[in-house]
Amino acid sequence: MNSKEYFRQVQDAALAAPHVIQSHLFFDEISENDCYIRGYLVLIGELQLHIAEYVITEPTVQRLKYRYHLQTTQDKFVPRWDNAPHHPEIETHPHHWHLKKSVRSSPAMSIERVLTAVLPFLPNK
Repeated sequence: MNSKEYFRQVQDAALAAPHVIQSHLFFDEISENDCYIRGYLVLIGELQLHIAEYVITEPTVQRLKYRYHLQTTQDKFVPRWDNAPHHPEIETHPHHWHLKKSVRSSPAMSIERVLTAVLPFLPNK
């Protein structure tokens, strides 16, 4: 898979999620097999999921750096998932998530996983 195909998969996953209202994702192709994806998704309940991924797609997809930051439209932080290597005490290091002042274990995240992980933060309808 090349980087353009990977970006199409990210867009498809975002647009297939019923809780995504709008997508504002941008693609920077660094080479045929690595790219930077950034932007945000507007979710129901006046939430935004800010996304940043630096990805290499060959020989397998590797998200070398990622950050998925959920916030309200009034810029109030909800949770953030990332793989910055600043919490070596976490058993899933470098993968972790932040909620309020706590840092918790997390599997390696992807757009599909984070779109599921945000569901408990959406308003009940």
